[in-house]
Order: sequence, then C-alpha cells, then structure tokens
Amino acid sequence: MGRVEPQRHDTKGIMAEEYRQRLDNNVEKLVENFRGLIKTAKIKDKTNTTREAFQTSIYATTLVQASEALLKLVSELKLSVALGDFEGMNQTVDTTVEDLAKRCDDVDSHMAHLSADLSSALFELENHYYQSKWRLSPDGTDDVNGA
Repeated sequence: MGRVEPQRHDTKGIMAEEYRQRLDNNVEKLVENFRGLIKTAKIKDKTNTTREAFQTSIYATTLVQASEALLKLVSELKLSVALGDFEGMNQTVDTTVEDLAKRCDDVDSHMAHLSADLSSALFELENHYYQSKWRLSPDGTDDVNGA
C-alpha cells in the first residue's frame, strides 16, 4: 500500500499539470483570436475588406472552438472531481464501518454481561425455589410436609 499512494499522488499531479496546460492553451487561443478579431474589425481600405471578412470569420470560428474546449475542460474537471473523490468516500465508509463494529462489540459485551447477570439471578431463584416450602412435587401435589 505504501507504493500505491506515491503513484496515485504522481498521477494526480500529472493530470493536474495536463489540465493546467490545456487551460493555458485554450485561454491563449481565446486571447489571440479575440485580438485578431479586433485587428480585422478596423476598416483600412475596400480592397482588403473581403480578405479581412474571411479572417474575421476564421478568428470567430477559432474563438468559438477554444470556448467549447474550455467548456469541455470544465466538465471534465467536474466529472473528475465527482468520480475521483473515492478516497474521501472510502474514508467515510471505513469510518462508519469502524464505528458500527465498535458499537457491535459494545452491544455484544453488554449482552454477555446481561446473560451472566440473568444466569446468576436465575440460579439464585432456582435455589430459593427448590429450598422453598411452597415448592410443588412432580405429581402436582403439595410437598410441604413431605407427604
């Protein structure tokens, strides 16, 4: 188990670094394409208008794609957090199991004490009964006088 923890930690670190890199790349694309949109929005002359309109369309498309990639990254992160929190859930389950096992042991010990107390009380009652003058004989007659 000692070896699994560092590997799991390294895997999480690698995944986090990959997410950070993807985030940086997508944000950089957003900024770059927004800058391109602003540059092409300036009207310089009529001959370049068609080319600039085409560039604007490309920048807008790339901007939308980068935004969609960011949304996908966010949903992956949410899913990763939701599904990857098994460690926390396992700790909660383990704690609950330990608490219930302890309660079970407590109940078992109380039952053992009660059983011992009842056993000794029953033994005393039986002794009193068999030594009592009110005891009935096996045939149902009064055994008070030995008759």
